[in-house]
Amino acid sequence: MYKKEFQNLLNSNRLPNYFLLFGNEEYQVEIFAKELISKFKSENLLSLYFDEYDFISAKSHLMESSLFCDSSTLHIKTDKKIPAKELKYLIDLCKKNTNNAFIYELHEGDMKTIFDTKKAFGENFVRFFSPNTPAEGVSLLMYHAEKLGLNIQTSALYQIYSLQNESLYLASSELNKLANLTKTINDDSVKKLVFSLNGISFELFFNKLISLQNIKDDYFSYTNDSNFNEIALINSLYSSFFRLFKIQTYVKINGKFDIEKAIGYTPPPTILNQIKSQALSIKTELYMDIFMKLNSIEYDIKTKKDIDKECFLLSSILSIQNLIAKNSKS
Repeated sequence: MYKKEFQNLLNSNRLPNYFLLFGNEEYQVEIFAKELISKFKSENLLSLYFDEYDFISAKSHLMESSLFCDSSTLHIKTDKKIPAKELKYLIDLCKKNTNNAFIYELHEGDMKTIFDTKKAFGENFVRFFSPNTPAEGVSLLMYHAEKLGLNIQTSALYQIYSLQNESLYLASSELNKLANLTKTINDDSVKKLVFSLNGISFELFFNKLISLQNIKDDYFSYTNDSNFNEIALINSLYSSFFRLFKIQTYVKINGKFDIEKAIGYTPPPTILNQIKSQALSIKTELYMDIFMKLNSIEYDIKTKKDIDKECFLLSSILSIQNLIAKNSKS
């Protein structure tokens, strides 16, 4: 099922007692697994993480509910598939005894591996995807902020997400930190209390790229970060250019500038004016060239084993900057 359907299910009384959560967005898999566990309020919870999984321990835990307590919840978090026979046995224990609950948190990206696992759970599964836009990321952070009891402006969440290079893990950690300091967060609070992990935000890097400034030092700041990932940077670039494209397209179609209708949220005033100027400075036909270039870069990084990824990516980003320099509106 889709995430929205799953969230509706969480707030209903129709929650199944065995469930699979998986996908390429680990943050969402983890937070929703925790929420799912909290819904069962079991007297007896056993969590087995990665190599801790043992079939005998898992099945014994679920079988105990009929002997020593009214309910038992089994939570397995792993990056390896449970053998089909073992998985079926654990699910059957939940079908036979509705006081049991089984939450399977699978951090595995290979869909071929997941197919049989998903089939065993029937309709009781949800797959999570990385946010396609900053608005989706901010929506998830707002969900987290509400759980923490934070009264926070959307624009402040956007700043936090941007400062943490659109990492949900890092941004949510900032929210946890802020919740211990105050319950009301605005743009000024973020400026005083939140800092970029590697000293440079993606927003600043992208602004330099668009405005044809030197990006090499900033790029190497990224690559020296232990969390750096080439594909993640490409995805961030694609999302940022697509945001500009949506703004320009909306203005051309409607003859006016309405940021919320164009991209679905309202960023802080300083960022709003900046991205409006950026969006209109690039020729419409150039966006297609940029998107094709980014797709080609991602394909080469994923398929060519003999390239220096770090240098290749920098060279490719500089070629995009060169395209912008040659074709931008005067």
